[in-house]
Amino acid sequence: MHNDSVVIEARDVSKYYLSGKERFAAISHIDLSIRKGEFISVMGPSGSGKTTLLNCLSGLDRISEGTVMVNGEDIAGMSDAYISRFRARKMGFVFQNYALLPVFTTVENVELPALIVGEKASRAREMALSTLEMVGMSGRASFKPSQLSGGEQQRAAIARALVNRPEVIWADEPTGNLDTAAGKTIMELFRDLNSSLEATVVVVTHDERVASYTRRRINISDGRIVGREGGQGT
Repeated sequence: MHNDSVVIEARDVSKYYLSGKERFAAISHIDLSIRKGEFISVMGPSGSGKTTLLNCLSGLDRISEGTVMVNGEDIAGMSDAYISRFRARKMGFVFQNYALLPVFTTVENVELPALIVGEKASRAREMALSTLEMVGMSGRASFKPSQLSGGEQQRAAIARALVNRPEVIWADEPTGNLDTAAGKTIMELFRDLNSSLEATVVVVTHDERVASYTRRRINISDGRIVGREGGQGT
């Protein structure tokens, strides 16, 4: 792989919070490159800074110091409005609690990101239905989230993250609310989607079993990278 395939480049990135008069570093001096098509885990215990790192790399949080480049664009220099549009087109997000809207059906939840970026309603519905088929959820399109199991809700959330065919999918503890069997199914789905769509998948986890599905692992502790295993990135 050549350097032009780097999708995300973090250089000397830190994020500080104020606690009273003390300044607390949630992440400190992070250097990380993620290449197109990688399947990578960011692993660490609770409170290690891994979710903060995901939020800073994806532009959900503003960094305090350093540089984050996504597809060659410096996200620190983007306005809030621009970065929201940029994320909607280029990124998909999967959360531990699914974050599905309870009043919407599965297909209505999945088509939302397509509508947000300006797709026509008929095209957004078509995209949502084909994406639900990819994750094995066609038969649940008209169900509300309350009618779905946890594993089905997470598959619907993955379909929502995928509907615009983003370059990067961020998954924050995606198996955290699932039993072992459902968690295994979700990680196998991520692995298959990573291969078939060549989407870059970044999974944040504290679970060794989840990390074992990924091709590269970044270990984080006390806001710093303490180890790297596998893969071609840095």
